[in-house]
Amino acid sequence: MAGLNLIPVQDNILAYIREEFPGYEVYEDEILDEDSLLRVDNNVKPYIVIRWGGLMRNNRGGSFAGVRYDEYSSDFNLSIIAPTPKQCRKALNIIYDKLVGWQPVGGTPLIPEVSGVYVVPNENGKPHIYVGNCIMSFAANMENPGQHITP
Repeated sequence: MAGLNLIPVQDNILAYIREEFPGYEVYEDEILDEDSLLRVDNNVKPYIVIRWGGLMRNNRGGSFAGVRYDEYSSDFNLSIIAPTPKQCRKALNIIYDKLVGWQPVGGTPLIPEVSGVYVVPNENGKPHIYVGNCIMSFAANMENPGQHITP
């Protein structure tokens, strides 16, 4: 990562996801509140939504060279929207398996933080659509992410 610009790392992750999952539409920064999800047809072809986190300075991994050289981290929330719970779980597991440990350029290997599947009920309380979520994090700093970590 050149400087503190996270965009090239995010673009690399997005390109990898689109390359690995060509059968899925991939959207960035869509709002996934209950109202918008109720407008999605419950026969929808499963699709992916990515919401990017910002750059966060880690409390460890500080540098004597100054704050711009400290270790930073970021994350993203990846959601899969599907019409059935099995499709949602299966897609989430496939995606999860491909992402955990993959290393974007300018970052460390992706680390899973949390994942799960939930149902969005319709106005009658019956299942309308299913959403699987996983949050992936990674360290990113200057030219050598993870430089303070001893193998």
